[in-house]
Amino acid sequence: MTKFTLPFTIEPTLDQYVLSKNYDEGNSFTLTVPKNAQLDSPITLKIKPTADDLCFKLKVVCEEGSSAVVIEDWSGDVKSKKVELEQQIECQANSQLKYVILNAASSQTHVSEKRHSQIEADAKCDIISYYFGSQKVESQLQQKTVGQGAEVNTDMVVRTQDHQELSFDYEHFYVGKNGQGEMGMKAVAQDKGMVKLDGMVNIAQTGGGSAGYLQQETLNLSPDTIVKATPGLKIDTNDVKAGHGSSIRNLNDEDLYYFAARGIGPDEAKKLMISGFLGAELEKIKEVRGVYEKVKGMI
Repeated sequence: MTKFTLPFTIEPTLDQYVLSKNYDEGNSFTLTVPKNAQLDSPITLKIKPTADDLCFKLKVVCEEGSSAVVIEDWSGDVKSKKVELEQQIECQANSQLKYVILNAASSQTHVSEKRHSQIEADAKCDIISYYFGSQKVESQLQQKTVGQGAEVNTDMVVRTQDHQELSFDYEHFYVGKNGQGEMGMKAVAQDKGMVKLDGMVNIAQTGGGSAGYLQQETLNLSPDTIVKATPGLKIDTNDVKAGHGSSIRNLNDEDLYYFAARGIGPDEAKKLMISGFLGAELEKIKEVRGVYEKVKGMI
């Protein structure tokens, strides 16, 4: 289907979308879902196994009236020391996109990513991301509603292990009128990992009638972790609904005693707590069977 080298494989290889290379922008690619196309099967972008540095740009365009699910899968044998990704999502009027990210790169990988989405009138973009790999992650994401009645939802799940350093700076920016959306940031903190969650609901002066909510939740399973969670609101107009919340739950002796009384050891108790904590997030991708099974196996 393509005559250029890709940093990922793509399935299915059908003419339901268009993949092009932007030669004037270096290693840059555009994936386009044509106008009014209703894709029944997910488009999977599976990053190729490599130890070389990975640096590329990816634009995803859902044209007017289209609908698609796109999966960005880093669960292969990706051992790059450096990953740099710039992404732009564009959802045109009345389109719908569910974008799923599965980051399970090796423990030596340093990921730096900047993701932006622009959502037009009556369009919807859901971004669901799972970060279960990499030594260091620096992730920025902004979802922007520019058309009236646009909807953006973001769900991010992260789990630290060993000495990982994971930092996320996420924003929902409501520019058009009557926008709506929810942002959820969930972290499981283990071992000596560090996780930093910055979330922002930003409603511009032109975003009257918008409604946005942010929730940050952390399950802390080790006394040696560092957890920083900062929710924020920036409201520049009236007639809006906005809110945020943040909570951290620590594993304590009482929890372990409760499990031990039922014959459940500390390691199994932690697995059960993680499964319960992240259960609702799994339900959001249950129809995407391949990713659902992978994520379930990683919890």
